[in-house]
Amino acid sequence: MKPRIRLVATPDGVRAEGDKEARIGHTFGGDPLAEGPPPEGIFAAWTWDGERLLARNDRYGIHPLYYRADAGSLTLSPDPLALLRPGETAELDHDALAVFIRLGFFLGEDTAFAAIRALAPAATLTWTPDGPEIHSPALPVPGPANLSRTQAVDGFVELFRAAVARRLPAESYILPLSGGRDSRHILLELCRQGAPPRLCVSSAKFPPDPGADARVAAALAERLGLPHRTLAPPRSEFHAERVANPAQGMGTLNGAWTLSLRAFLRRNSALWYDGVGGGELVQNPSIELIRKNPYDVTDLPGLADRLLAAGRTGARVEYLLGPRTRTLWSRERALARLVRELARHADAAFPLGSFFFWNRTRRSIALATFALGDGNAVIHTPYLDHALVDHLASVPHRFLIDGTFHDQALHKAYPEHAGLGFASAVPQRHGPVLVGHRLAYLARLLGHTLHNEPDWWHGHDQVLRRLLAAGRGPGAPQRVSRLQPLALYLLQLESLAAGRTT
Repeated sequence: MKPRIRLVATPDGVRAEGDKEARIGHTFGGDPLAEGPPPEGIFAAWTWDGERLLARNDRYGIHPLYYRADAGSLTLSPDPLALLRPGETAELDHDALAVFIRLGFFLGEDTAFAAIRALAPAATLTWTPDGPEIHSPALPVPGPANLSRTQAVDGFVELFRAAVARRLPAESYILPLSGGRDSRHILLELCRQGAPPRLCVSSAKFPPDPGADARVAAALAERLGLPHRTLAPPRSEFHAERVANPAQGMGTLNGAWTLSLRAFLRRNSALWYDGVGGGELVQNPSIELIRKNPYDVTDLPGLADRLLAAGRTGARVEYLLGPRTRTLWSRERALARLVRELARHADAAFPLGSFFFWNRTRRSIALATFALGDGNAVIHTPYLDHALVDHLASVPHRFLIDGTFHDQALHKAYPEHAGLGFASAVPQRHGPVLVGHRLAYLARLLGHTLHNEPDWWHGHDQVLRRLLAAGRGPGAPQRVSRLQPLALYLLQLESLAAGRTT
C-alpha cells in the first residue's frame, strides 16, 4: 500500500487518518522538507505536526504526488486513486482527458479527475484548517546558452560523469539495460568509474517489437564481460495493461511491458539506475515530429493541431467517442488546453523538447519507474542531476534538431563502442504473429468483460461496442490495434468514476 494521509477539520479539531509522515524516494545530502530549493534527488515527502501539514517534492515534480483539497479537508498520496472515495462517483476533468485520449499523457498538473491534481514541480504545499496554500516557482526554461557544438557535447560528457560520480553504488546492484542510448551511457560510465553491476537485465516487449532491445543490450554486456539476462514480457498484454493502468494512477497508457522487469528488480536488487529524462533532454524520440512541426510562437493553435493529429491515436480516437464524449472531450477543448501548455515553453532553448520533458517525461514515462517501481528501493536517475539538466536545457536548438547529439557524446566519451548500433535502427515486425497478438488482446478483453465486468458492455458511452464497430472498413486491423489500449483505459476509468473498483 502506498502512503496516504487525509486531514479533516471538525468542530473538535483536525482528524488525521493514515500516514502522518512520509518520505518517498531519496535525496542527496538534504532534507526534502527543509526550506529553500529542493535538494538533489527524486522524492516526495510530507509531515503533519498536529496543526500544520507540510509537503514538498523534487525539482522536476518527477516523483508522483497528488492532492485533493475539498472544503475542510485535504488528502495526499503518490497514488491518485487513493484520493477517490469508495462508492462515490467522481467528476472527470474533461479538458485534461480531451488531450490525454489523443496524446497519451496529461499536461501540467492535470489528472483524469477534476478534484485531484498533481503537485507542481519544486512545490511547497501547506495545509491548516483554514485551507491549503501551494507555492511553486515558474518552470525553469532557460534560453539558449552561448555555446559551440563542441562545448555543448563536452559539457554533457563531463556533467554526466559528475552526475554518476555523485550516485556511485554503495552495494551490489542489477542494472536494467536496453538497446538504446540512455541506459548504455549509464552502464559505460559506471564501468569507467569502476562500479559495474553484478548483472544486466533486459525485458522483451510486446509485438510488433522485433526484440532488438535485448539483443543489443546482450551484445554490449558481452563486450564488457558482464552477465546479462533477458526477461520474457508478461504473457498477456491485455492483463498487463489492466494491472498497469490503475497501478500508475490512470496517468499513462505506457509501462505495462515493464511489469516483469519491475517485479524482477524488486525481488533481486535494492538499488537501480534509470535513464528517465535522457531521451527528451538529449536526443528526443519525437525529433522527426519536431522537425516537421517547428515551434512557432505566432501560430501555437496550428502547432497544437498538428501535434494532436500526430498523437498516439490521432484521428482514430473519434471511433471511440459517442455523442456525449464527442462534446466533452472534443478536439477543440484539447486544442485550447494544449495551446496554453505550449505557451509556457516559448522562451526555452528548445521549446518542444522542453514541452515533452515537462509533460510526457514527467507525467507519463516517469510513472513506470516511480509508480510501478519499488518505493523502498534507491532509484538513481543521473540524467536528472540538477547541473546536467541546466546544461542540457540550455543547449541551442540547432545542435539538437538533427537528432545526433547523444550519439556524438557517446562516441566521444567511449569511442571503443562507437560501432555498436542501437535497437531503434531495427524495423518492427509485422505479419501473422502480430495479427494473432492483437486478436488475443481483443478476445481477452471481451472475455474479461463477459465474466468480470458486465457493466463495460452496457456502459453509458458504449466504448466496447464502438471498438468492435471500428473493426469494419479499410484499415480496420491497424485502427483497432491502436484503439484497444485506450478502450481498456476508458472502460476502467468509467468504473472508477462510478465508484467501482477495477
